[in-house]
Amino acid sequence: MVNRVDLLAFEFYKKKPFKGSDTGARYMVTKEEVVSGVAEDGTEEKKTVLACYMWPEPFCFEATADEVKIRGEFPFSEEGLGQAVDYINKHHDEVAHED
Repeated sequence: MVNRVDLLAFEFYKKKPFKGSDTGARYMVTKEEVVSGVAEDGTEEKKTVLACYMWPEPFCFEATADEVKIRGEFPFSEEGLGQAVDYINKHHDEVAHED
């Protein structure tokens, strides 16, 4: 089980992603810019979010096929980081037991 203290201070995510693992499942929490809509002038509007990726061990994120990764998206805030912890714990068994 992952606890909030395992994911470092929120300020960390303003500069870099955090990768970790927990008994058969790996995860990465990172800051991302995503399209949130289209402005009247046709330009894309973007927002900053925390993205949480999970995948089965043993390989790193880059060496794991995209088909076995799952992704959750949360507000870029301390509250969003808490939601990412809940996401990791909720999906742990589903990810850790994939072949």
